[in-house]
Amino acid sequence: MDTKPDSSMPEDPPTECADHLIVVQRIEEDRIAQQLDRRHTFIPIRCGDLNRKLVQTLHLTPPQEEQFKHLAEQLQAIFHAEHLSALLNLEDLYGPLDPDDDAIEIAEMEDQQRDQQVERMIDVFSGLLFRAHYKRLSQEDIASAIQLGSRWSGKLEVDFNIYHRIEIFVRGYRVVEVRRRRWQNLFLEEVIQQPELQRLIMAFRLKPQLDKKGNNKSNFDPDKVYLKTFKNIPETDLEMLLPGTKIKLSMIDRGKILLPTLSGMAITIGKLIRGLIVLTLAITVKAILAWLLFIGAVGGYLGKSVLGYFRTKDKFEFGLTRSLYLKNLDNNSSVLFRILHEAEEQELMEAILCYMLLWNDCRSEGCDEGLEETAIDEMVEAYLYRHTEVDIDFEIHDALGKLARLGMVTVDERGRWSAVELGKSVAVLKENWEKIFRMRPLSATP
Repeated sequence: MDTKPDSSMPEDPPTECADHLIVVQRIEEDRIAQQLDRRHTFIPIRCGDLNRKLVQTLHLTPPQEEQFKHLAEQLQAIFHAEHLSALLNLEDLYGPLDPDDDAIEIAEMEDQQRDQQVERMIDVFSGLLFRAHYKRLSQEDIASAIQLGSRWSGKLEVDFNIYHRIEIFVRGYRVVEVRRRRWQNLFLEEVIQQPELQRLIMAFRLKPQLDKKGNNKSNFDPDKVYLKTFKNIPETDLEMLLPGTKIKLSMIDRGKILLPTLSGMAITIGKLIRGLIVLTLAITVKAILAWLLFIGAVGGYLGKSVLGYFRTKDKFEFGLTRSLYLKNLDNNSSVLFRILHEAEEQELMEAILCYMLLWNDCRSEGCDEGLEETAIDEMVEAYLYRHTEVDIDFEIHDALGKLARLGMVTVDERGRWSAVELGKSVAVLKENWEKIFRMRPLSATP
């Protein structure tokens, strides 16, 4: 991942920039950056790596290591079962709305029923994304990012009137360096800073776009909801992900097409006119052929100009397509599987980290007094930073709530928390397996 806390936040404003490419002057002034946590809430490691690191750094004995292994397996089974229930619920909601689903609809939905199902599905999906540490961008945030322009020479225009509903969720915000050359700088290489969204998820439904015959002329089904996941998207390129985006060439690109064409036409027309004047003085077959040649030359240059415009536009579209191909992660139902896996793994790591560090502290210091929530939070965050060099804002309240529900920690009247002994925690999880699911009904948002 990245580096130390705030290392990506520039202290001094970098050089100004033009041509639709933003230069970050102060992250504090960026609208989207203000909506995201400056500290990571997402734990950027794999659960297996975390378990091995805990065994190594806490110096567990072979019996304790075996108990920890059983504890981690039991916790994983519990969280997996809960998130499997969420997946089944979401699949049931999303099935009729999935553009890739080839199942036959036995009962057709009326428009009002479909609208209600779309709203419910997106609301449940939003709750799941929240648990995976994603943040929703408001319509004002999206419009602000689009106003920044694109790093592509061609400006992109977005028509929001084609959307029935669109939601964008992001996680992770950093500043990256981009190298480029500009004629304003005599084509010398310069390095600028550009804001980048590390993960972006989009959910949208389009309105019907009917032609004169009443047929939908769009490639998107207005009865479906489209889900897409992307990685490492520059904030200035957010609009290129949106359906219905149209390329509008910049003045520089238009000049590259028109100026050579007009200058070539002027020179050719001048030469032809001089020759035509001489030939026209004598009305002959050669004069008529010369005039036809003149008309053909002018038409040829006009055709060349038009073809040049389309070639330039195709070049931009190819660049966008290639970029999206590399940055697209998942589409539609596969997005649900990815997010559910991420949410499950995050909850699992939060629980394991919080319990094991609290248990280790009790083992070394004694648990007569216990620890306050703030002290546990600082202990976990310090451990994560020491081994990842990423400043993580650990969600201690949520982690302690999960452990208390599972009977792995206790809290006294003074608000001090203590961890149940390691071997006993394994037994508690096994003994209360059925009671956990009987007392806590499964839902779409565990």
